Amino acid sequence: MSNRQSPTELLFWNSHQISQIDGHWYQVPAVDRMAAFRSRFEPRSDDILLTTFRKTGTTWLKALCYSILHREAEEDLLARKNPHEVVPTLENTFLEERVQDMLLSSPPTGRLLHSHLPYSYLPEAVRESGCRIVYLARNPKDMVVSMWHFYNKRYKSAQGDEQFPLEGAVESFCSGVLPFGPFYEHVVGYWEESRRRPQEVLFLKYEELCREPKEQVRKLASFLGKPFSLDGDEEVEKVLWRSSLDRLKELEVNKSGVGELNHMLNSTYFRRGTVGDWENYLTPQMAQRIDQLTQSKLQGSGLSLDD
Repeated sequence: MSNRQSPTELLFWNSHQISQIDGHWYQVPAVDRMAAFRSRFEPRSDDILLTTFRKTGTTWLKALCYSILHREAEEDLLARKNPHEVVPTLENTFLEERVQDMLLSSPPTGRLLHSHLPYSYLPEAVRESGCRIVYLARNPKDMVVSMWHFYNKRYKSAQGDEQFPLEGAVESFCSGVLPFGPFYEHVVGYWEESRRRPQEVLFLKYEELCREPKEQVRKLASFLGKPFSLDGDEEVEKVLWRSSLDRLKELEVNKSGVGELNHMLNSTYFRRGTVGDWENYLTPQMAQRIDQLTQSKLQGSGLSLDD
């Protein structure tokens, strides 16, 4: 780290500049796009905004919600488009012409959108619009391991093709210096809002979706305003199959395709998606450090992020 850098501007992954704004860190190239989104986006009360910290199940959540809302459609759009193309992340894509066209349209089910921004940094108009917000949280140890794999695929380290060390990823996470971090403040912001406004903010856990998929998808569908009938188990199973990571990652668009909006390889978004994969990577010391931080940061919140 250069001594010339200000405390609010640091290097992430040894090569990418991030800047601190209102207590959270953002990649410098995205700051202008975020500003445009925050100042110019016009939310509607029937919008549905999916929100996540990076690497907590964003791809799955986008696919699930799209499948729920469009389960009667003849065309399965997820068969030919990556979920990140179907449900755009607004602070990354707001200025794209295709996204502008989509925002101006008025589908009968409302607009399905996504953001990684912390609740406190969402456009004020969104927070006042009454639109529904879904937040998906994940055990931080699995999130760290997923982040490590994702950024190593996406960026490569400053040392060439060598992987960025896992120790560095853990340090970045624990210090809170990572895109959209600190993690715990991000999670708690949405958790507290879900307790204040449960009719408008739904807080889900990745592990519960994995453990109780039918029950959680029914709850999600009811919140989205498109509930399943009591005898609709077949419909629920079809939604779960259409949006499953196992199915999506085998589709050609996600094997060899490149995102039209972010120009990333679609395969970058798919790895294992399992619960407890951290045990294959983190040392006992790393896991203990994260556990102790989790306990400290969530103390008194009423929230648990255990497996």
